[in-house]
Parts: sequence; structure tokens; C-alpha cells
Amino acid sequence: MSSDANQLADGIAIVDDFFDGVFAPLSAWVPELAQELRSAELPLTGTALTALVRDGAFRVLDTEDRPLYGAGFCGSDAVMGEGNPLAWWQGSDRHLLASSTFGPGQAAIDLERLEWFRVPKHTGAQHVAGPFVDYLCSNEITLTSSMPVMVDGAFWGVACADVLISRIEECLLPSIRGVDGAALVNAHGRVVVSADPDRETGDRFRGIDAATGAAGDETVTLVRSQRYPFALVAPAA
Repeated sequence: MSSDANQLADGIAIVDDFFDGVFAPLSAWVPELAQELRSAELPLTGTALTALVRDGAFRVLDTEDRPLYGAGFCGSDAVMGEGNPLAWWQGSDRHLLASSTFGPGQAAIDLERLEWFRVPKHTGAQHVAGPFVDYLCSNEITLTSSMPVMVDGAFWGVACADVLISRIEECLLPSIRGVDGAALVNAHGRVVVSADPDRETGDRFRGIDAATGAAGDETVTLVRSQRYPFALVAPAA
């Protein structure tokens, strides 16, 4: 393994540790949330969901060793009757996302089509979605970490936490700056954060297959995370 590959491997271990820390409070919350949903009188209204979810979401946001911006739960059709299916709090004041965000009629947002909901629903596994501009919540470039909430083997929704890209840069850029032109990319080769100022978040990293996220040729060195949909990549020396 080359020197660059060794440094990228060290860097991806730091990335894994970072997201382990993001998922830790979600992992602690999900079993409790599943039990509360099992005991609830269904279907829930948006107001009832907010009351049920609030304390658990606030405990997630109490996490001090990861810069979480928002947290909450999005219920599936198995849970919801009417009203807002997303109980979500964000920002330093932990304000509740207004149901009017979703729009009326044809303008309504189909949350089940969004990556952070869709992937855990279909895989039964945790996922990190992004980077994307979160027009629904923060209006910032964001990564959303989500976990499926299963009740008696059925999918009832996702518990989620957001981290803004600006905070991810603060936490993870120092670990990749030792390799010329290195960047953290998602599973489709899109830049999350980059040590090269000419590559911005969302740019496609040349030399990576967009469909597979694999190195498409010998012009790049790539080390993939075994736990999360990310890789560290740099131009080959």
C-alpha cells in the first residue's frame, strides 16, 4: 500500500469514528421509540407524534461530542393518520419544524421518496444521505443520518439526525489535508468535503464511476469505508 493509501486509510478510520458517534444516540433511542410507538393509540396525528417524539429527539440533540444540528422522527403510513409525519427539531434553540413547510395539495413533499427515508425503508439498515441542500429543514448543505424503526418486524419510520457540512469540514478536513488533493466522497463520487479548494461540496470527483462509486481508472487512489457510504480519494501520485 502506498504512503497516500495508508494516510487515506487512517483518514477513513476517523470518518468512521465520527459517524459512529452520530449514530450512537440514535441507536440508543430507537428501541425506546419503537416501544413507545407500539404502545401508542394509532394512527397518530401530527400533534400526537410531536408529543411522543420530543423528549427522545432532545436527548439525541444533547449529544456533546458530535455537532448535531437537528434530530427527529418521520413516521410511515403504518403510524400516521393525518397531519405532519415529521417531528423535527433543529438549531441552537431547538425549534420545531412547522407543518406548513410541506406545502398544500400538489405542492406537498412526498417524504418517503427522499433518500434518508427511502434507503432505510428498503434495506432495513442505517444510512447517511447527502450531501444535499436541505430545503425542507435547515436550508444548509447537510448530511442526514437515519435509522429504520421496526416494530414487530414492520417498518414504522426513521429516526434521524442532521450534521451541517460546515461542521463536518471543521471535524474531518484536518484528517485528510496530509494527502494532496484528497476529498471525502459519497457512494456516487460526489464531494462531501475536500482539501482542494478547487473542489466544492457536490462536485463529481473525476476518475470515479458515478454508478458504483469505484475508482474508474488508475488516476485516483481510493479507500472505502466498510460501514458508511463514503470513501476517501486522491489523485494518484
